[in-house]
Parts: sequence; C-alpha cells; structure tokens
Amino acid sequence: MSGSTACVGMDDEPRDDRPERRDRTDVYSSARIGAAAALTIVLVVLLVLDVGVPGYDIGPGTLLPLLGAILALLGLEASTFWRGVR
Repeated sequence: MSGSTACVGMDDEPRDDRPERRDRTDVYSSARIGAAAALTIVLVVLLVLDVGVPGYDIGPGTLLPLLGAILALLGLEASTFWRGVR
C-alpha cells in the first residue's frame, strides 16, 4: 500500500507487547542473579584459597571490585523487585 502507515507500526491500533516485555525482564533477572551467583562462587573460592593455602594472599584490590559487582547486580534486582516491574 502506497502511503500507508500500518506497515511501519504507526497505525491507530495499540500494540500489546507486555508479554514480550515481561519475558525480557525475566531473562534479564535470571542473567543478573546468575552472574551474581557466579561471582559469589568465585569470591568463596578465593577466600578458601586465602585461608587454606599458605603464602596465598588476596588483597583488597581483588576483593572490593568483586564485592562491588555482586552488590551492584543484586541491587539492580532488588530495585526491579521493589518497583514491581515483574
């Protein structure tokens, strides 16, 4: 159709993309939780090595960015939960 706006999504019908948006939110939520869990496992392994292996020292330059990343991911998830996006 020449001159029609329906083909580009500019017609008068409201688009209901809420289910798609909800699926995307669930995927992002799962990714954030999975990444935080993986970083937590890395943190636990590093701390066990620090305690168990003599001479193995982990400095704050390693631990603080790792903790910051975990807290940032969980903070994003908490804010999403509190806003009721799901």
